[in-house]
Amino acid sequence: MTKKRKKKRTNYVNNARLREVLIDYNNMNIHDNGEWCDGYKRRLKNKFSNNKIAEDKFDISKNFILQKKEKICNLQKEYENMSTEEKKSFDKKLSSLKEELSVYVIDIIKGRINSFMLHSTLQNTDDIMDITQDAYISVFKYLNRYNSNIKTSAFAYITQLATNSIIFSLNQIKERERICVTGIDYIENINTIAEPSSAENLRKNSFEMEML
Repeated sequence: MTKKRKKKRTNYVNNARLREVLIDYNNMNIHDNGEWCDGYKRRLKNKFSNNKIAEDKFDISKNFILQKKEKICNLQKEYENMSTEEKKSFDKKLSSLKEELSVYVIDIIKGRINSFMLHSTLQNTDDIMDITQDAYISVFKYLNRYNSNIKTSAFAYITQLATNSIIFSLNQIKERERICVTGIDYIENINTIAEPSSAENLRKNSFEMEML
């Protein structure tokens, strides 16, 4: 009997290449002004004070922030001193890196969405699109926290960022649906209170208030 060949994955992400692109992107990201560093450092100290992270991890992260701030400052100065042509070349390379990185990020997000089986559990397809977009924005927001000095998998790092965003979005959807159901419940059972009011009038009044 002839064995069936497995279909080749079209969304395979090469971790070595992903790490290389991620490091290059972070090193060239002129749009990162480092404003997040101080807040990150405060939260880090907080965690250490509350014994939520070990001393060795605290020291590694603290040194990473110090080095990151210095790199950002040096990059900003270098960019300012570039000629117009040099800036064009720099921007083109950065754009190319982001484009490649975006492909990897989207593939990872799609993989997580499939793992959560959201296409079968969520009835509203718009929710899946929103979840994907929010995850993409969230991943790119926190990419600059990736510490290339330690042997952390770039794939695992981005996967965790995407997972955190998806879980947050799902919790928001659950809360939205809970509030919606509670609201309907209240309207349908409004006549059980001491001074009953027509549910139809209540809907009408709510609509009129929204139009004001």
